[in-house]
Amino acid sequence: MTGIAVEVVEYTDPGCSWAWGSEPKLRRLRWRYGDRLRWRCVMGGLVGDMRSYLDGFDPVAAAPGFARYWGNVAATTGMPHPVRLGWMYRSTEPACLAVKAAALQGDGVADDVLRRLREATFVFAEPPDSLDRILHPCRGVPGLDPGRLARDWASEPVHRAFRSDWEETRSPNAYVLGLEEQGEGAGRAKQTEGHWRYVFPTLIFRGPEGEVTVPGWKPYERYEDAIEFVLPGITRGARADPTPEEAFATWRALAPAELEALCGAGARPPGGTIAYEWGAGVYWLTAAEAAARSIG
Repeated sequence: MTGIAVEVVEYTDPGCSWAWGSEPKLRRLRWRYGDRLRWRCVMGGLVGDMRSYLDGFDPVAAAPGFARYWGNVAATTGMPHPVRLGWMYRSTEPACLAVKAAALQGDGVADDVLRRLREATFVFAEPPDSLDRILHPCRGVPGLDPGRLARDWASEPVHRAFRSDWEETRSPNAYVLGLEEQGEGAGRAKQTEGHWRYVFPTLIFRGPEGEVTVPGWKPYERYEDAIEFVLPGITRGARADPTPEEAFATWRALAPAELEALCGAGARPPGGTIAYEWGAGVYWLTAAEAAARSIG
């Protein structure tokens, strides 16, 4: 299959608990088929202004209710949730802008920044809704120039790039508009702040045989079925599951649910890994990653 790849468009947001909860599945998909996938992340803008949802929004007073909600989501996804949430984000758009700004320094840098911003909310309970709150969790990201990130974050080109993502997210296809799924984690297009949009995460797979949309919280097998449908034979000869050592060499920080999804049930982190206690479980980091974040 040299030269043939499946295009993957992922609609997501750093502040979405279902997108965070889907990380184990998406990391596994990228590990197994990464050289056969052309991946593009679209920053959808989950919340433009929390005051559109809650009259008199107070970020501190609202925090316990959102922490409980995210705990309920975590009961399904198995991923960490912020049990000691100090404040609720006013908007997720600042974090979306940061990912678009980081992309100017490379796709890998943008991937790492997106992950750090997810962790800021769901592991470290400090939602990144301002520039200062963005720069703090991004310290030590390999290859990242924080000063440039700050400048680009405020720039007109980055704001235009995010606006393009925002508008793309709010042009959902007929499939998700017509879905009958209901409830949390469902894939049907959602109306928020006056616009229909894709839910997060939604993945669209395109290949020689057509297009498949996998919206919302779905089992891992739906993703493999989708890439096989649009490019028959792509799932043959998939990359073998990583060892724990390979997993931590690739990602540097993993939740237990991710380690098991990648390496198999009962997988344990390699020696020297740092366990961060987030309030109702552990989150594992390599020693170098923990040092870069002043953890441990």
